[in-house]
Amino acid sequence: MTTAVQHEKLGRQLGPPALIGLMLVVAYLAVASGLFYAGMAALGRGSSAEAPVQLTAPIGYMDGTWPCVEGWSMDGSSCEPAVSPELWPEGQPLPVRHGGGFLAGADVDAGTALLATAASWAGLIAGGVVGLILIPALRSTASGRPFAAGNARRLGWAAAVVMAAWVFATVGDFIAASRIIAVIEATPRWSPTGSFEMPTDWLAPSLVVGWWPVAIVLLLLALAAATRRGTRLTSDTEGLV
Repeated sequence: MTTAVQHEKLGRQLGPPALIGLMLVVAYLAVASGLFYAGMAALGRGSSAEAPVQLTAPIGYMDGTWPCVEGWSMDGSSCEPAVSPELWPEGQPLPVRHGGGFLAGADVDAGTALLATAASWAGLIAGGVVGLILIPALRSTASGRPFAAGNARRLGWAAAVVMAAWVFATVGDFIAASRIIAVIEATPRWSPTGSFEMPTDWLAPSLVVGWWPVAIVLLLLALAAATRRGTRLTSDTEGLV
């Protein structure tokens, strides 16, 4: 019986430090993975640089994204409005793909590639940094001091990191889309009938906003406010003793 009690006490003592140690390792791995992914993107390796776009071309076939061209049809029916074959060769798809929306990709410079992939690598780095910021707060909470001085500030900094990463990834996608479209429009395209130019008004950047990080920011700010109030109450109580 005594041995079982001792093992239970040992498990309680080792549990929180082991969990915090695991979180520390995961946080460092997240930062390292984000930096590695960013480096691969800058070198043009790994995933291709793609960004969300919206179409202003006369589109008739959405599955493969073919423009409407006069005198040409895929399934026996034509669509309107249509462009002349001199402007766009019949049967040539637009340089976009479907991925929850329209995505355009091109061979771009390292800066544009980083902006286009910011949602992935910046998210990893931000998650790791948030973990490193909050580990001291987790340690004090595990030791029975959830309202230790500095915990509210750490939660506020964590919220700021998440917000900054969210804004950077969202704006980065939009800027990358503009640059990718410029490259597509400046690069001649090829078809069985010869080369042709991409019309300059058929693709436009699309601002796609994912709102779920805002929920994390609000949660962290709410915890920061509650922790700040708890710290003040604890300080007042200790002053009365």
